[in-house]
Amino acid sequence: YKQYDHEVQVRTVVKPGDDAAVLRIDENTAIALTTDSNTIHTKLSPFDGAAGCVAEAIRNVISMGATPYAVVDCLNFGNPETPEILWQFKTAIEGMSAVAEKFDAPVISGNVSFYNETEGIKINPTPAVGVIGVEDIENIRTLDFKNEGDKIILIGKTYDELAGSEYHRAIHNIEKGIAPKIRIDEEFANGKTVLDLISNDKDKNITAVHDVSAGGLVVALSEMVIKSGLGAKVELKDDELDKIQLMFSESHARYILTVKADAVDDILSQIDVEAKVIGEVEGTSLFINSHEFKFEDLDDAYHGVIEQFMA
Repeated sequence: YKQYDHEVQVRTVVKPGDDAAVLRIDENTAIALTTDSNTIHTKLSPFDGAAGCVAEAIRNVISMGATPYAVVDCLNFGNPETPEILWQFKTAIEGMSAVAEKFDAPVISGNVSFYNETEGIKINPTPAVGVIGVEDIENIRTLDFKNEGDKIILIGKTYDELAGSEYHRAIHNIEKGIAPKIRIDEEFANGKTVLDLISNDKDKNITAVHDVSAGGLVVALSEMVIKSGLGAKVELKDDELDKIQLMFSESHARYILTVKADAVDDILSQIDVEAKVIGEVEGTSLFINSHEFKFEDLDDAYHGVIEQFMA
């Protein structure tokens, strides 16, 4: 996106690089735009993987304070004359449709690309999804931490869903198992909760919002640190999950909110889905269960990857 002039017509309110970009329509209205895809999840579980692509894009616009309005897609698959590929395609569409229908966000445009194979080697099924959301400009939120002392709230439940995760791929070189499930009712309820909280937050007590997706909770928190330069202390505990599952599971339907300390009780009282305070914005390093991730290391890992591989 850095190769494109995203300042055309001077409508850009939030530049690319957040959960979504935001463009001003008039004095009161803006649109949020994002794209998402997860080829590993879709390869492992076409229904949940493709549904998850739509769900993640929807979470991205919701995190900006926008109501999902419409979906576009680009569906890239192998040879449909192969029964397995045709089944992948059919099942992926069913998953995408289920999420789009639940959020009343119609698919208004798209295209299909088949026969993406070379000498019998086929691409992973790749549904690329774009979502547009509409919002009141006053409701815009961004993912970066804002103030030391803000409390960090996790909305949504973490499950034992490491299969297909970036943790498995990057650390263990594994792309096997069953991808994280789409729990449509949870996805809808949690998304509506975040939108309602933002809409009712006239005093701007909610200072940052970010969805949890690829890489899990640790990567989402790291992105918030990198974007802001502020650190956090976080404690993750669950009687049913170990620390690796808590840190790197890619379960859907989760959001991270930061809230001013004196407003936490009020915000929590408005939430009727699973939610808990997991930490506080503090310092410049990210501490998770006493493990320290320094800002410089996170920033280098995030911004230095292309240079490292191209050198």
